[in-house]
Amino acid sequence: MKLDRLVSFFSTNPAARLLRSPHAAQIAFFLHCQFKQGDAITIGHAELVQRLADFLDELHASEPECLADRPENYLNDWTSAGVRWLRRYHDAEHAEPVYELTPHTEEVLKFLHQLLEQGVGFVGTESRLKRIIDALSDIVVRSSADPEQRLAHLRAERRRLDEEIAAIESGTDVETYSATAIRERFADAVSDLTSLQGDFRAVEESFKAITREVQQRQNDANTARGEILGHALAAEDRLKFADQGVSFNEFVRLILSPAKQEQLEAIVAELQEIDALAEQSGGMERVRGMISHLADEAEKVLRTTRRLSATLRRLLDVRSNTSRQRVAEVLAQIKTTARKLADHPPGDEVGLQLATQVHLGNPMERTFWTAPTEFDVRELLQHQPDELDRFAAFRHFAALERLDWKRMRANVERAVADSAHQVSLPELLETYPVASGAIELLGYLQLAHDGGHDVDTDELHIVQVQTITGEQVAYEVPRVVFLAKHLRQSKQPAAAGAIE
Repeated sequence: MKLDRLVSFFSTNPAARLLRSPHAAQIAFFLHCQFKQGDAITIGHAELVQRLADFLDELHASEPECLADRPENYLNDWTSAGVRWLRRYHDAEHAEPVYELTPHTEEVLKFLHQLLEQGVGFVGTESRLKRIIDALSDIVVRSSADPEQRLAHLRAERRRLDEEIAAIESGTDVETYSATAIRERFADAVSDLTSLQGDFRAVEESFKAITREVQQRQNDANTARGEILGHALAAEDRLKFADQGVSFNEFVRLILSPAKQEQLEAIVAELQEIDALAEQSGGMERVRGMISHLADEAEKVLRTTRRLSATLRRLLDVRSNTSRQRVAEVLAQIKTTARKLADHPPGDEVGLQLATQVHLGNPMERTFWTAPTEFDVRELLQHQPDELDRFAAFRHFAALERLDWKRMRANVERAVADSAHQVSLPELLETYPVASGAIELLGYLQLAHDGGHDVDTDELHIVQVQTITGEQVAYEVPRVVFLAKHLRQSKQPAAAGAIE
């Protein structure tokens, strides 16, 4: 520890600010009850306001002067930039803002839980020492690539298992944990689980930091799109392959594995049958909800990573990038002109026009709602089906031709090969006229879209197509240019990186 870092921590860190608050006990108790005891990841605005109001009513019965402000004011204060004990945001699943604990508050609740649990219970020194020894031994064995060392360890483990099996088969008393050792190890497991549930906010915050940085660079008109994309992908790779990212990916693989979930459920069911844990109701309740809660936490972090991917896809959108570049060019031209006129300003010739009158719409001008027109329903009692028309419709349906996708793809490849590596849709249809009418025209459009060819919906072309009946019909379609394979591949890398 260094003194300057400690001074900075206690003066600026939100966790230290919470611990130093005159109402730290009441605030920490309320946040723990709402988010940790109920295993709630997020809580809606209206629900949290009501819960805080109920808590304050109970608190004021014994302490009238404690936290005497309105619940909404406290939530606004706790989510402000200078406090950051709660995070408030909107998501697609709720119509109102939702709240979640920040990593700083998670650390405070974890610290208080560990401190109070050690103060009122026992410290499991024996189980922790054994766990440390097992962990260090596992590191020594698993970090070595020496086959002889690994085989020696496995043979020693096999001898131990064989001796234990032989002792049980011979009727010798089986060595088991004492009630104290069982409770000690169970307490350690529950403590680790509580600590794990509080670590997700830090993992999620790392992903959010990358997203915010990418968005800030995207808003900078002077930054090239390739530079922004390269920075975002490099940052995402650093997080993915860092220790934290690798560990989280392995955690997701384990917790979402059906086999691992079944194994954990079987273990929890057997734990409930152990007499020494009969009084551990709080820890048992937390263990029973472990799988679903951890899966929800993992899914929430994965949603954050999906938002990062969506940000990259928007970054690669050609139209938005073109618009951004155009705005940047106009701003650059304005700055250049202003610099040229700096020494000789034009005087009264330059100015601003301000709209001083605003058109206000009066909602009372809207007409009143009127019921829609209702039509009388009459039964067609005299209707008789025409068998000839019905058979004619079936014959017309049976006469519809199926698209020959293989032939159409071959037409595109031959036309591209015969031209300068690209051919437009009208040129293709002149060489290979459609045989199935407008449906075949739609088929060529589908091939262009799926095959990565050049399709521009902003520019339209007129295409003449001969229908099945022999008449010529003009269709307005997007501009389509079929490209050779090497030209299509040159368009792929950026888009593929964004989706990944």
